Amino acid sequence: METEHLIPVDQFCTHYNIEFSFVDELHEYGLVQYTKIDDTRYFYLDQVNELERLIHLHYELEINMEGIDAISHILRRVDQLQDELRMMKNRLRLYESE
Repeated sequence: METEHLIPVDQFCTHYNIEFSFVDELHEYGLVQYTKIDDTRYFYLDQVNELERLIHLHYELEINMEGIDAISHILRRVDQLQDELRMMKNRLRLYESE
């Protein structure tokens, strides 16, 4: 399998100076996904921004895993609502232009 768009979890943890157990907890809560290739775990490159945000919440703001899970859920919901609002505004513009 191609690992071009993957980052080894151990290198990520070393670079950000975080515990691997933190990454495991994030994975258990379903907040991040990783794939395993030949006994090495990899993050997908498109998860880096989300991982950085989760690291900030935990290590800098000292929010526990349950809090991180709740915050992530709320932020996902806000994103969904913003997308829905954007779609509704576009539909409204379509009807207003007639």
